[in-house]
Amino acid sequence: MGSFVKLSRRALETEMPVMVQMQELLRGAKNAVSLAQGVVYWQPPKQALEKVKELVSEPLISRYGNDEGIPELRAALVKKLRDENNLHKSSVMVTSGANQAFVNLVLTLCDPGDSVVMFAPYYFNAYMSFQMTGVTNILVGPGSSDTLHPDADWLERILSETKPPPKLVTVVNPGNPSGTYIPEPLLKRISDLCKNAGSWLVVDNTYEYFMYDGLKHSCVEGIILLMFSHSQKHLE
Repeated sequence: MGSFVKLSRRALETEMPVMVQMQELLRGAKNAVSLAQGVVYWQPPKQALEKVKELVSEPLISRYGNDEGIPELRAALVKKLRDENNLHKSSVMVTSGANQAFVNLVLTLCDPGDSVVMFAPYYFNAYMSFQMTGVTNILVGPGSSDTLHPDADWLERILSETKPPPKLVTVVNPGNPSGTYIPEPLLKRISDLCKNAGSWLVVDNTYEYFMYDGLKHSCVEGIILLMFSHSQKHLE
């Protein structure tokens, strides 16, 4: 065997993250600023940092725990989903961020050869997750030219014409990178279309607290949600 070990085709065909592309472009450049990623300058809340110091010496914290996450944290998240999102039948798993959650879902729900649906402009890590796990039949739907909302008419046609129908449909609400908010009636229509077609609907709600101009974030029952509590709010 030679010294060169060929990487998997999945790895070779996975697109380079745009963040890394920008880093390479900016390396050595002068008077240049990257707007490819918004990285906050503030730390977690002071009470959270103090709690970490308090818990770090607890034996239960340093041992293997439940795969789904610490029971108390999961219970707090279920309460959050009930109180804030009006979701009453939630099952929660804690992961290292929404990206790990998305990869877990793709590995659990999809097989190589399945078709999946995203909408432009899409979140690049979700696209990479499909590529890395061998799902290459990625159907990218259009967004409205003025609102950037997913085109539900296009989705209805794709779900009815594709045989078998796409295994999974995913949207981000509010959108990344668009920032646009999917109104509840549109989200409900997308959910109903997926339910009738037998397709999973995964909604990435990582930025649910980034709502402005008096808009209120909403969810619908019967979908898989990704949430990542890295915003200003925190669980008590």
